[in-house]
Order: sequence, then C-alpha cells, then structure tokens
Amino acid sequence: MIRRLDVSDAAAYRRIRLDALRWHPEAFGSSYEEESEYALDDFRRHLALPGCVFGVGAGDRLVGIAGLYVQTRRKHRHKGTVVGVYVEAGHRRGGTAQRLVEAVIAQARQQELRLLQLTVTVGNDSARRLYSRLGFQSFGIERRALLVEGVFYDEELMVLDLA
Repeated sequence: MIRRLDVSDAAAYRRIRLDALRWHPEAFGSSYEEESEYALDDFRRHLALPGCVFGVGAGDRLVGIAGLYVQTRRKHRHKGTVVGVYVEAGHRRGGTAQRLVEAVIAQARQQELRLLQLTVTVGNDSARRLYSRLGFQSFGIERRALLVEGVFYDEELMVLDLA
C-alpha cells in the first residue's frame, strides 16, 4: 500500500534513502557521504518540505520511496519535481516504482501543478522506460551533470505536461 510519509516515518525513510544513495550513487544528486551525517531531525525536516514523499512497505519495512518537490517562488509555483525514486532490489519488477510515480503525479494534479519535471541518469534505461510510459518527454541532456568517484554522468531532463 502506498501512502504519504510523515515525520513519524523519519527513521525508516532515513534507512531507505541512505541505502539508495549507497547502492546507486550515480542516480541521485545527493551523496551517501553527505546525508549519512544528517541527524534524524534533518530527515524529519525533509519530509516536511514543500511537496511530499510517498512510500510503500512490505510488512513493517519501507521498501520504496518517491518524492514530489514543489517550487515555492511565485514564478515557479506551477512546477513540481519528481525526486528520490527508489525501490529495493527485491521488490523491483512488480510495478512498485510505477505506482509510486503515479502517486506523485496524482498529488501534483491535486495541487494543480502544470508541469512535472525529473532527471534520469543516461543509461538507466529501465527508469527512462518507466517515465516515458507515464507520459514524460525528454527535453534535453545535461552533460556531466554528476561527478561520482571521478566518473561523469549525464542526466536526461524530462517533463510531463499536466495542464
């Protein structure tokens, strides 16, 4: 069952977020080294940022997450960004990531956003296929967007028009 996480989920969110950053550093703008130093209160604050984070559990364990960050500046309030999509390896290929991103899209529509943006690391073909299937379209490549342990990664910029 997918649900919106709140500050009471901070410990579970911290665990899965750090796993995502540790095992897939090329897929996220943040790093494990930075976020592993964050206190639990930092993760509580993250869960309270403009937007929301959705999670899915297996038993009492959080196994997947996806977030929506909502722009706050007046000229950008019509846009949201899909962030931090991650599903643990043992729970992939069952549609979990798709259901999480669909929850983010539904929330964006509920908040009357006009555009939903995201980035996907070039070469992450399964994620790119998922986003394309959900209607996201490519609008460019940011070359050398990430530098991870001396290796550059390009990111594809994608957008879903909600209007």
